[in-house]
Amino acid sequence: MAEAGWVFEMKYDIYFHGGCFDGAASVATLLYFLRLRGDSYGKFIPLTHPVNKNWWKKLKMKNPSAIVDITHHPLAAIWFDHHPTTFIDKKWEKNFKPDLWHQLNTKSPSCTSLIYRHLTKNFKIRPPKYITELARWLDITDAAGFKNVKEALSLKPPAMQIAKSFVDLKPPASYAKSVILALSESPLAKVAKLKEVRKRFLKHKNGIKKSWPEIKKRLVLKDKVAILYGMSKRLTAARFAPYYFYPESKYSVRILKRGKFFVLSVGINPWNRPKNQAHIGRYLEKSFSNAVSAGGHSVAGAAAFKTKKEALEAVSKIADYLNNHV
Repeated sequence: MAEAGWVFEMKYDIYFHGGCFDGAASVATLLYFLRLRGDSYGKFIPLTHPVNKNWWKKLKMKNPSAIVDITHHPLAAIWFDHHPTTFIDKKWEKNFKPDLWHQLNTKSPSCTSLIYRHLTKNFKIRPPKYITELARWLDITDAAGFKNVKEALSLKPPAMQIAKSFVDLKPPASYAKSVILALSESPLAKVAKLKEVRKRFLKHKNGIKKSWPEIKKRLVLKDKVAILYGMSKRLTAARFAPYYFYPESKYSVRILKRGKFFVLSVGINPWNRPKNQAHIGRYLEKSFSNAVSAGGHSVAGAAAFKTKKEALEAVSKIADYLNNHV
């Protein structure tokens, strides 16, 4: 008997957080459940998070679409997200009604596990071990649920190797698609051994050796905020490096050039959390109206600017704000 909410033999264009392990894993998990009901996919469309608000509001979806780990859109037939700044339009937020295929849970460590828990519960099935393991690992990698910074920098677990094949290397859509399909039907250990995954992971590993001295040189500690002035320099393993070099820091701000924009990545030190913790995503969203995009989670967020001057001014403002929330 068919469950309410399913449309059979549908092909969904799937929009997702690109260049992100959680984005790809979310699609893979959703795809597993769609296939159980005879549904499939059309196009995989990776997006930069946060999305360009003006473009997103004007977007017309020609085909039935699913959106995961990225900003809410009212035209989506399926939508799952865990970002607290997901609503870019107050009217959209007011009209949103959660149901079987439209869910927001800002307390979920990852979007992957949100999809896994919600659909497993509602369809009363026991997914294969590899899907369960995928959800478990994403709760660790996406929410920085590591025991310490050394574990966060470890390259031994297959999940970490796959994750690193996405980070810093700007994977093309074709790569994301191949990994998504593999994750939807194979264990992490098998996916990590795929030729292209292995190639990108080794490139990441080699990049660490070259980047580590450069990262150390470009890091500045301003009170309790570690600031990495990466600019246009390609740096590998920069996410947790500030906490490795400055374990006393409470936050980090990384400024990196991504395409034509200057992007600020802001985060809380998972191993030295501030007592008076700032909500980073909401702060960025509300404080930088001049940004191309801004938002994120309570413990991490990003903002993109058109000019270097705007980005540097924002870095100073953010650091001052965070130092008042330690």
